[in-house]
Amino acid sequence: MFGFDSKQKSVLHLTWVAFFLTFAAWFNMAPFNTTIMRTVGLSAGEINILMIMNVALTIPARIVIGTLVDRFGPRRVFSALLFYSAGVCFYFAWAQTFSDFLLARLLMGIVGGGFVVGIKMIAEWFPPGKMGTAQGIYAGWGNFGAAFAAFALPPVAALFPEALGWRVAAGLSGALCLIWAAVYLYFSREAEGVQRNFRLSLLEAIEVTSWKDLVFMSLLWLPVYGAVCAVLWRLAASPAPPFGTGIAWTLTVGLAVLYAAGVLRSLRANRPRLAAPIPPEKRYEFSQVVILCLVYALTFGSELAVVSMFPGFLETTFDLSVTVAGVLGSCFALMNLVTRPGGGWLADVFGPRRTLAVAVAGSAFGYGAMSAITGDWHPGGAVAVALLCSMSLQAGNGACFAVVPLIRRDLTGRLAGLTGAYGNIGAVFFLTALSLMDALAFFRLLGGYALLVLVSLVFLKSFHTRRLSYT
Repeated sequence: MFGFDSKQKSVLHLTWVAFFLTFAAWFNMAPFNTTIMRTVGLSAGEINILMIMNVALTIPARIVIGTLVDRFGPRRVFSALLFYSAGVCFYFAWAQTFSDFLLARLLMGIVGGGFVVGIKMIAEWFPPGKMGTAQGIYAGWGNFGAAFAAFALPPVAALFPEALGWRVAAGLSGALCLIWAAVYLYFSREAEGVQRNFRLSLLEAIEVTSWKDLVFMSLLWLPVYGAVCAVLWRLAASPAPPFGTGIAWTLTVGLAVLYAAGVLRSLRANRPRLAAPIPPEKRYEFSQVVILCLVYALTFGSELAVVSMFPGFLETTFDLSVTVAGVLGSCFALMNLVTRPGGGWLADVFGPRRTLAVAVAGSAFGYGAMSAITGDWHPGGAVAVALLCSMSLQAGNGACFAVVPLIRRDLTGRLAGLTGAYGNIGAVFFLTALSLMDALAFFRLLGGYALLVLVSLVFLKSFHTRRLSYT
């Protein structure tokens, strides 16, 4: 398969299944939004808050997990995350009150950090010429877990009374994670000769190679803290707030202090490096990371947001059943099996900048078309438009993460964690915007952001001849 040897095939298949199951667990609520409203008594506003909470902790989780995987290796970290996923699924299936649901979806957001683990595992096992294809297969087939949750869990739930069925389906996704945690720990292997001498510190600064890049990195952290602030204020304004506005202000000030401390810490950590000559193989431009973060906020962040709301949108717009809406709504993640690997392959063959430009332009057009969907449409037409838009986004995802490991391979975990976090930053901001506008205005917003990202790609460089180093 694609010239991969037997060990590479084994690692690839074990890892994409692990990612697939974490995604199925992460999105096991999306097909049942309206069901939970009917059977538990939650309001539409509460469901909107739960959708935001579902991606909130993924922002810090991807950064933290990126550091952990650099230190402990992907095998142990992925196994532990699968075990954790199972526990959260079981808690969600048991939830009774809005507070229970709120905590369950917050904790579930950490599960989304599993993506970074596999990026590191694939980067260690595959050479640059096969990196885009391998990363695309891993991410594409793994992302299919979201579609699997949308079309497979509702039929499972339909076998039971409505109030019980969604709980059984959620528990099933947890049981599958628990089984694969043991499988992955036993059968997967770390790549030989990979150094893991990184100091374990959640506060450790990312290495940069110029003063300009230090400024870029400082600015890049602002939306990370901003997204967390947005989550805090949505929690404070929720129907059953876990804290009041006073605590929200205190936490906001605390986050501002943490941001300032982080900038100073980065300055102290990088000043000695910048004062000394930097070997050519260690140099990289952090501006490229900034561009990829903006790309991923669109291609993955908007995909997360749409996957969370699209089954419900179809159900209410066309008066469909939960099962039919779930099956049709799965189209937005369905083609991940092909298009994300295809995006990685196209990046390997034609270059990431050209591939990303086509993908981002396609997503801008797709979201523009989706903003015209009304109840007068045939449901098949709405699905076709959404399918074309999602294919562009997923190809962009594959091309984006074909580049990340090529910037500085020894920093792959941290850079993938930061880039991946921007996918969730995009999802938080887009879902927050959705709670303030109707669905069609939401699609127009996504199309406008896609045009801005398209402009940023003018400054993306080619990485075809990039020299890699683990030292």
